[in-house]
Amino acid sequence: MRAKKADGFTIEKQTLSNHGFTYDSYLLRGWLNGQRVRRQFKNRTEAFHAKTELEIEAANLDGNTRSRVTRLSESQLAEAEAAFTRLGGKSLSGAVTWYLETYRPPSTAKPFGDAITAFMADRKKRVSAVVFKNYGNTTKWLEAAFPSKCVHEITTADIQTLLASRDVGKKRFNNLRGDLHTIFTFCQRAPQQWIAENPVTPIPAFKLTHASPEIITAQKAAQLMEYVEAYKGGENSELAAGCLVPYFALALFAGLRPSVKEGEIAKLAKLPDPSKPINLELGAIRIEPEISKVKRVRSVTIQPNLAAWLMRYPIKKFPIIPPNAVRMIREIKIKFGIGHDVLRHTFISMHCGKFQSMGAAALQAGNSERMIRDHYYNTVSAADAEAFWAIEPGVKTGEVIEITA
Repeated sequence: MRAKKADGFTIEKQTLSNHGFTYDSYLLRGWLNGQRVRRQFKNRTEAFHAKTELEIEAANLDGNTRSRVTRLSESQLAEAEAAFTRLGGKSLSGAVTWYLETYRPPSTAKPFGDAITAFMADRKKRVSAVVFKNYGNTTKWLEAAFPSKCVHEITTADIQTLLASRDVGKKRFNNLRGDLHTIFTFCQRAPQQWIAENPVTPIPAFKLTHASPEIITAQKAAQLMEYVEAYKGGENSELAAGCLVPYFALALFAGLRPSVKEGEIAKLAKLPDPSKPINLELGAIRIEPEISKVKRVRSVTIQPNLAAWLMRYPIKKFPIIPPNAVRMIREIKIKFGIGHDVLRHTFISMHCGKFQSMGAAALQAGNSERMIRDHYYNTVSAADAEAFWAIEPGVKTGEVIEITA
């Protein structure tokens, strides 16, 4: 007859792979009353709760239970028994002593709603309108989840439960976790110091595989610019041919963030004199903090082919964002099958392909070198990059351009 195994449970974090995707899983295993327990959980909170329930069940099944006179309630007794089990023979009194000696309550019991108000006021001074709006959506969700708690009362388990309640993919999960971490970091640092530890820190982010960004080839870029150079805006438009050349040239050959409503290119167009930051004489475009998405100044080198486009179609005559630009740009992007950031992605990839410098590409694009290395480096050939940076006005490709379905 097989010997009965000792009760006891462990949680082991595992990184699993399925069809090329990696994800974290939590394996709970142990023995309960001679029976092997092995359960898989998607997040640590569920595994922890299941472990606690099993430990209490194991304590209740113990044949050595005895009646004792105690002032503890049934729930307190169950919690104490589970704590002894989790300590694995270590002293419960020692654990309590350590907690009492190391725990530091917050200097101020700050209502979470007030903390969110202070955080949003701080973010408004530091981030772009788009990022600020995203934080607004996240904080509304947070306030609804914790309507009556103070900041220091929100635990890691609370945050895990909250994140688990959102049916989102891994990338969105990581973004939400990042937003929450930023919010609680604000609450933790001076002069706030409303919490001693950030409850989001112990929660792991998903490890994502780095897919190459969507870009277009030099040939397709040449076809695009040839089409844009002849484009007038439709049958009833009074705009001149080439009305959208500055927009597409700056997005494709300078990598400016291309959103017509909130991107760097839109903010540049709204300046009293949009041509002023574009200094053809110095050969550089100066992106000031109020234009940059990351609120930092950067300088983009005007390559010879971009200079040729901007001299042939000067911004003072051809506005960066002409009337009806949203409709026209959408029409052209649909025609060529171009997604939102494809022009910018193409610029970064082609810059790496020609100049072979992650640092230079990072400075030009306003990204980190790690971002360039993970997503853009070695994604195009040197020949395609050379052809891309040779695209100039008036060059005919001789190719038939088909409308994308």
